[in-house]
Amino acid sequence: MIRILLVDDQAIVRQGIAALLSTCDDFEVIEQLADGKQCLAWLAQTQQQPDLLLMDIRMPELDGLGTLAQLRQRGWNRPVVLMTTFDEPLALTQGVQLGANACLLKDAELDSFAAVLRKVAGGATIPLPAQSGSNLLDAFTPRELEVIRELCAGKHNKEIASALNLSAGTVRNYVSSIMEKLGVQNRARALLKLRDAGLG
Repeated sequence: MIRILLVDDQAIVRQGIAALLSTCDDFEVIEQLADGKQCLAWLAQTQQQPDLLLMDIRMPELDGLGTLAQLRQRGWNRPVVLMTTFDEPLALTQGVQLGANACLLKDAELDSFAAVLRKVAGGATIPLPAQSGSNLLDAFTPRELEVIRELCAGKHNKEIASALNLSAGTVRNYVSSIMEKLGVQNRARALLKLRDAGLG
């Protein structure tokens, strides 16, 4: 039996996924939680560790990427599968760099969804499918990817610094490094190149 901790902020989605997984004889959803903070707190105090963490990327309070980063920093080494409603190459690439074992779109068929969970529970890491922008993102560090996400959202350096708890000078250094890796001379060209790759 594969014991799953399910984390998703949308109750109807969370309950629907749990109900679908319950139709498979080898899955047991041992707990359902609504965000990353709840997930970290539950894992810190529970005696029943899951075999696999199935978690949404987009959540309030603490999203899936932030939760994954904290778990890996704490030495939690069990498999993690991230879910998203959107085809987001930037977020998915960042998830893999942070230590996700697989990433799934929520509109996947149950058979393929379950197959990925079984492989990951068995120790496999599933590479991301080929997608727009994925090769471009391979050159960046996880922190640079966070800055890129904020850039693509149209934020200025001070806003990025506030969102990521960095100094404005550190953000400027990251932006300079990103532009150098993209082979462009200014911020506008960097955004155009990122958006042409489907990351806007």
